[in-house]
Amino acid sequence: MPGPQPVHVGQRVWGCDYGSGYFHLHCDGTYKKVLPDQFAALSFATAGDVVVVENAHMQPKVRSLAQVFSFEQLIAIKSEALRRDISIRLWFHSQTPKWRATLGMGDKSDEVDAETVYRIIQHRGLDGLQYFNPRQQYPPRIEWAHEQLKDMNEWLNVARCDYQAKNCAAFRLYIKEGRPAAVRVMLQKYNAGTCSPDLYKDCSNWFLKSQKAKQNEHIYGLSLWAAFVASDGTTRKFYGQTPGVKFVMQELLRQRPNHFKGGTARSNIMHHHFRNLAIAELGTRASKTRLHEFEPHEKEKFLVFRRRYRKAMTTTLHAMREYLIERDVV
Repeated sequence: MPGPQPVHVGQRVWGCDYGSGYFHLHCDGTYKKVLPDQFAALSFATAGDVVVVENAHMQPKVRSLAQVFSFEQLIAIKSEALRRDISIRLWFHSQTPKWRATLGMGDKSDEVDAETVYRIIQHRGLDGLQYFNPRQQYPPRIEWAHEQLKDMNEWLNVARCDYQAKNCAAFRLYIKEGRPAAVRVMLQKYNAGTCSPDLYKDCSNWFLKSQKAKQNEHIYGLSLWAAFVASDGTTRKFYGQTPGVKFVMQELLRQRPNHFKGGTARSNIMHHHFRNLAIAELGTRASKTRLHEFEPHEKEKFLVFRRRYRKAMTTTLHAMREYLIERDVV
């Protein structure tokens, strides 16, 4: 891992975490513990400072204890930060345990996690961190994605059961038309030289199994198919448009750090499929499943394999989408 890098001349960075009723703050070797109203007033920060806090703690309070402030309070915090020239950035909370181990920070505690967030920024900088911009509700496209995830979860769970799957229109369509059509599109790309032999093989072996494959072996291709096809067999469309592959990867298959409850499709693909393929590829023991537990050479091999896997995912998704668009036009 590279050594610490300066964030910006003159900028102080505060790493922040919340727990046991307090915000825990770390900056340049200094640790503070403040009440939520003191944090909201940004009493610890001065002009030019950057306050980095885990994303989960800066979402409007609903039910989770990790959510501290109401939407109105979050708006007030943003106004105070703007007034005093303080920048608030959000860290991917799902990544903190990995970095805690990577940086050798020891056992979890609120104080340790605050320092961990601080040290993360010293190593990786602020690039890619979300700006703090509270919103009371999601944009329409994200609300639509949430509704699609519910349908995806329902019919993918049905597809796991041999005796129920054939009653699902989306499942029947995949077996009868979707998989063969995606294979046909892939073969055309292969023959045209736009898909390499290795990529064609990966897509075929991982997602577009032979028609003779067992039903449970189709679940990974079905998990991609579900992002485009609703349980009734119709193509998912937002304002009349089939979603693009980038949107599908981020919002429906949740291929991003803050995936929250990623859903059945993500679980099928990343936990049940990719994880086991990666273990076989790296030759690591089954218990070693976390990235921060790998040796440097293992980590590099893992990242190369993950890029290969995601390339096969996106290529298969493009083939499915191409077929569905052609079908709906006809």
